[in-house]
Amino acid sequence: MSPSISFNFSHLFDGIIWNTVVIPLHDVLLVESRNMEQKKVSFSALNAITGVFLWKDVVFDEQWWISLNGGAAKTALFTVYLDTDNPDKKGIFAYDVFEKKVKWWNNDFSLVAVNHEFVKGVGSKYGHRQVTLALETGLEVVVSSDPLPVADLILRPSQYLEGQEHFHTIANFMTVKFNLSPVAALEYLELNSIILISYYLSETTELANYLMIISAAGSVLLREKLDDHLKGIGLDTFFLYAGCVFFVKNKRELFSYKIV
Repeated sequence: MSPSISFNFSHLFDGIIWNTVVIPLHDVLLVESRNMEQKKVSFSALNAITGVFLWKDVVFDEQWWISLNGGAAKTALFTVYLDTDNPDKKGIFAYDVFEKKVKWWNNDFSLVAVNHEFVKGVGSKYGHRQVTLALETGLEVVVSSDPLPVADLILRPSQYLEGQEHFHTIANFMTVKFNLSPVAALEYLELNSIILISYYLSETTELANYLMIISAAGSVLLREKLDDHLKGIGLDTFFLYAGCVFFVKNKRELFSYKIV
């Protein structure tokens, strides 16, 4: 049976979608959106499968110098920049996604990795040192010095820059098959019987970014223009999770399509 693509959901945000984080244990998708005019950043949580919001446009006391930095179990992690003249001075706080409350705070911590038990990072209070915190309590714990294992159920594409061999191979295929001439960079992901390619075309003097999903037989299942009037390229312009492809259009609208 040939694969197909069906629309799942879309949401328009009042700001540029700056970052997304998936918490696989509960199928939660966290979204950071930044309103450049108002200098305000807000955060939302939705079910990654159904698109139903758990909460939307939450704003914290610090309204700009804050960013979504990770999540695991039922916890979202946010970095707060404590000194706007020194980006190395960072704090972190944990937020319960379902109870909508701050669980703990650490004002000397730079996040490196997180899993369902621990948060690993760097503290500077007593010299530059590795620190591991318990995800649930924020208390410092002693664990193995090995890298923190993180189960990644999100599939992200590989990026190939113009001039690299893989870029040439994929671009040549697109030229022959679809009469397209990609430039600058490509993002490529192959899964079972479908191929996903994010590519750039030169339109006037600027770049436009497109996403194409193709069956193994070469049929176009989906072609979307993600953005235009671009001065440069992006990274991770789409990702796959739980049988769905996610991408952002025009910087503000999140889309999800099911692969069936």
